[in-house]
Amino acid sequence: MSSNRASAALSKAHISLIREVLRSAGLRGVDSPASSDTKRDASAFLTTEFRSGVRTKGALAVVLDQWNKQSSSARASNVQVVYRQPGDDNR
Repeated sequence: MSSNRASAALSKAHISLIREVLRSAGLRGVDSPASSDTKRDASAFLTTEFRSGVRTKGALAVVLDQWNKQSSSARASNVQVVYRQPGDDNR
């Protein structure tokens, strides 16, 4: 018996489903324009959602889309903060 019950609960079919949703969203594979960090984070997020009860391809796609929009906004905000120049406080 595995010492990590959460990972033992995922069958090959479940993993394939998660991979398919990630690939459809452009967040898996070498051809994906997403960074490896983003792909890893998306995979971890989707796996957690699956374990929490989101089990259909459509539902996984919806939560992944929402996550992707939120994390894209966060990444854009971080870029703006990094490139803000002194005196930009008035914008």
